[in-house]
Amino acid sequence: MRRTIAHSVRGRLRVRYPAHWLEPRCSAIESELKALPGVRAVHGRALTGSLRIDYDPYRLAAEAIVDRLDCMTAELAAPPTSKLTHPKGRQLQTLPSAPVLKMIGATSVLVTACCLPVPPAITAGLLLASSAPAFFRAGVTLAARRRLNGDVLEASTLGLLVARRNFTAAALLTWVRALGELVVARSIVRARTSLSDVVGVPGRAVTRRSGDQRESVELGALHAGDVVVVTTGQRIPVDGTIVRGEAMVNQQTMTGEALPVDCLPGDRVFAATTLEHGEIEIRAEQLGPHTAVGRIVRAIEDAATEKPDIQLFAERLADREVWRTLALAGLGGAFSRSFDAAMAILVADYGTAARVGIPTAILTSLRRAASEGILVKGPRTLERLARVDTIVFDKTGTLTSGTLHVTRIVSYDKALDEGALVRLSAAAEHGFTHPVARAVGRLARERRIVVPPVTGTESSLGLGLDVRVEDRRVLIGSRRFMEQHRVGLERARSDEAAAHSVGASPLFVAIDDRLAGMLELQDQLRDDAPDAVHALRARKMRNVIMLSGDHPEPSRVIADSLGLRHHYAELLPEDKARLVRELKAEGRVVAMVGDGVNDALGLQAADVGMAVPGGAAVAAEAADIVLLSGGLDRVVRALDLARESIIAVRQTLGVAARANLGVVGLASFGWARPLTSILLSHGTTVAAAVVTAARGAARPPSPLAE
Repeated sequence: MRRTIAHSVRGRLRVRYPAHWLEPRCSAIESELKALPGVRAVHGRALTGSLRIDYDPYRLAAEAIVDRLDCMTAELAAPPTSKLTHPKGRQLQTLPSAPVLKMIGATSVLVTACCLPVPPAITAGLLLASSAPAFFRAGVTLAARRRLNGDVLEASTLGLLVARRNFTAAALLTWVRALGELVVARSIVRARTSLSDVVGVPGRAVTRRSGDQRESVELGALHAGDVVVVTTGQRIPVDGTIVRGEAMVNQQTMTGEALPVDCLPGDRVFAATTLEHGEIEIRAEQLGPHTAVGRIVRAIEDAATEKPDIQLFAERLADREVWRTLALAGLGGAFSRSFDAAMAILVADYGTAARVGIPTAILTSLRRAASEGILVKGPRTLERLARVDTIVFDKTGTLTSGTLHVTRIVSYDKALDEGALVRLSAAAEHGFTHPVARAVGRLARERRIVVPPVTGTESSLGLGLDVRVEDRRVLIGSRRFMEQHRVGLERARSDEAAAHSVGASPLFVAIDDRLAGMLELQDQLRDDAPDAVHALRARKMRNVIMLSGDHPEPSRVIADSLGLRHHYAELLPEDKARLVRELKAEGRVVAMVGDGVNDALGLQAADVGMAVPGGAAVAAEAADIVLLSGGLDRVVRALDLARESIIAVRQTLGVAARANLGVVGLASFGWARPLTSILLSHGTTVAAAVVTAARGAARPPSPLAE
């Protein structure tokens, strides 16, 4: 069976198989690989055909894992058979059936066992054939790991039911389990569909320019350096730089920016964004999975292969309960003097909640989040968000509108009037997309100022720019940036204080190492910021903190207006990340909310990073959650969804525990038979999962604040 190495780094390997082939063999392969010395964890997603192996590179080589996989592939690749075989001691073969086919098969067996006058031998054969995957998994577990788990309990129960010719109970058990798998499969498909609807991908056919000719080619035929032509209404197929033309580009799928942005030659554009007006030619730089949106989707797929911690805990608990279930079955059977009572206890299973209830609750929440413009990169992110007790907000562009305006211009050079100062400042900031650059560029356009070209740009992230314009060195940036370059700011002291007093930020301009002027930049608090902070406090959020790279005085004005006691100013990007790590070291579970390049380090350092609409693409890549629409109410909504998903998981586990406890009690007195036990134990858990999925499809979003 063909396999591909999708991803390989030191200590981690991802292998892909055809999903229909991997689906019935996933558990067996996981068990075999976990038995290898040096393998730390194996995460398989049968429905996506993905298998991820985490290993110790000092004890095991990736080549050895691949060789073992190839050996297992050869062993498992024989044509499927409809009955159990065991040739020369080899492992049992299985039917490679998808959940829908399993459901159809289980339904057929149930109808046959209950309603048709079929000889017992045929009914038994059908039951064993339909349950072959369970027997195969149990055999692999016993052979490779030499311990009992839920698979062994399931196979033993089915075997005993068939042996005692209790075909109806055996068929019902198989049918309920198939229904559970179908519910989970449906939840996965709906979650992936929601993701596709939100992110979107470009079409397969694209237009490539070769010299003066244009040709239509498949997207897969493009190479880095090719020039792609995109016209009105088309999705941009690559990440690259515009080399010709002008256009309005809607970047909402990448940044959440609702309004189209003007894109000119030299600007970068991203795959999966939409060209709303104009025509541009783009030099391709990243293609396919290497584009920004491709990396986001790959990160989501990687995270989706990981089970949430609560599911892993439930599975381990279910495995540990096997011995207890066997003991209770023996005691219950002896007490009631009934083998059927013992079988009724044996049928009770905690594993159904772990396999069906938990994934359904989590996946339903992921789908609901995607449908509301909240892109969550995996189940574990949702689980961590539910435990967050500290939220850290970036100031500019997150709590404030991020749309800066130049409210005052001061020149300290008699040879430079306001127009000349704006012209040089706009030249320095040209090509950048952060709020300061947008404000200066907007002012230049409003005044119809022609911006000269720039040569030799050096930037200091979060501080300023060092460029050459018209053979003059131009420095533009913060006080700290100017001090680093030994530019005296004594003449601007009073103007700087006046700016701080009104909550504005000064942007200094120096020409040839002498202070030339100052631009006063004003930002406004977002209309929904006070409501969002209030809603977070209403949800018992312990700490709400604001970080800023701005001067302390403007930061204090914003913090005071929101009632935030904890706020930090004049922070570099690495300072934000360091502060987040310090909060985590104190035992807090930290979520950071940001929008820009300066926030990427902090977003990565946090337990949960959230990128707000309208931010930079790099922030969307670094974040665990991308908010593609709405305002800060989406932060609160994401928190609500995460907490609701964990509540649903706990309710599912509670239903399973109460049902199993009831089964044990009834069976101990001889009041329950296997059929009753299946309906109470498995049926209630699967029914709870179905209800959870249905509620997820119908429930409207919760309000911002309670």
